[in-house]
Amino acid sequence: MIGRTQGKRLFAGLAALGLALTAVGPAAAQTAPTLSGGWAAGPGATGANTIVGRIDTPRPRQNISAGANLLVSGWAADTTAAGWAGISGVEVWSGTKDKGTKLATGSVGLARADVGEALGSGFTNSGFSAVVPASAVQGLTAGAQTINVYVLTPGKGQYVRPVAVNVQAVTALTYPNDPIVTITKPQDGTAITQFQRNSKFTFTGFALDRNPITNPASQTLGPGCSGCAGATGALGTQARGAGIQGIIANIDSPTATPGDNSPLGLFGTLCTSCIYGIPLVSNAGFVNTPGRGAPSIVTRNYGSQYDFSGWSVSLNPELLSPGWHTLYVTAVSSITGKRSTTSTTFNVLDKTHLKIQP
Repeated sequence: MIGRTQGKRLFAGLAALGLALTAVGPAAAQTAPTLSGGWAAGPGATGANTIVGRIDTPRPRQNISAGANLLVSGWAADTTAAGWAGISGVEVWSGTKDKGTKLATGSVGLARADVGEALGSGFTNSGFSAVVPASAVQGLTAGAQTINVYVLTPGKGQYVRPVAVNVQAVTALTYPNDPIVTITKPQDGTAITQFQRNSKFTFTGFALDRNPITNPASQTLGPGCSGCAGATGALGTQARGAGIQGIIANIDSPTATPGDNSPLGLFGTLCTSCIYGIPLVSNAGFVNTPGRGAPSIVTRNYGSQYDFSGWSVSLNPELLSPGWHTLYVTAVSSITGKRSTTSTTFNVLDKTHLKIQP
């Protein structure tokens, strides 16, 4: 039980966090939750309601896309629990459990240092998180909807808290096959000698997604390029984005082997700093160089907003055995989350070859 002094500290901490407590009283049978207040009694709830917490995401009346996964996260705790948060599970539902549809089952016991500071160390692991897949979000009717988050306790039943969201209708993509990803160096069949200046060979290409941005706040377009304006300033003060979150490069396999910690640098992992690289044509001649005003003669075919859609990633060829290898490059769209992969085959020559062979 919580003593008088500890109870005062509890409520003071909650006030500091700006949290609302559910009124203490007998728990009723399952009722439809309201949009105000805290956690309401749900199925099997017994005794006094001592559940506190909040939903951090999504925020009330947040616009959510029916074509993307939805993260539901926050924290919940039973103030009478000893040594832990007292929450054994979390579920996300459309409607109530007796009439609705379950959208996702999440994880509990996640670290929340802020809650631990306010309520005591026993409540540090009070966070929860669940991901509603896009396929489930698409099943919701477009417009204003209410989703319900249920937290489960081991002996006091379930409690529920609603959050109102606005489901945006799914619209057909203008370019359903994007993103586009191309390798410009090395071209297919090129020989690469292990004898390289600075022991580095740079793979280059470009990637872009032509679909329109729908949420600039989350669909980032890559790092800025303060020198991309050029002498005339015609391209603006930063590189205009190409709708690409980053690229992933792999050697001899479309995907990285799980647990592979080989010294291939950024290979096998998403590289957001690799975009705005330097694609080459026929292995010679810069055509897309960040910091220079000249647009790419390749990507300009798609529009001036893709002038700086290049990517580049480097590798020491000595890490590869002499012989034929295949480079796979995957582009990840920041607009749709979709991935596209392309590849090229090249021949690695040993260090006795001082020049790239034709």
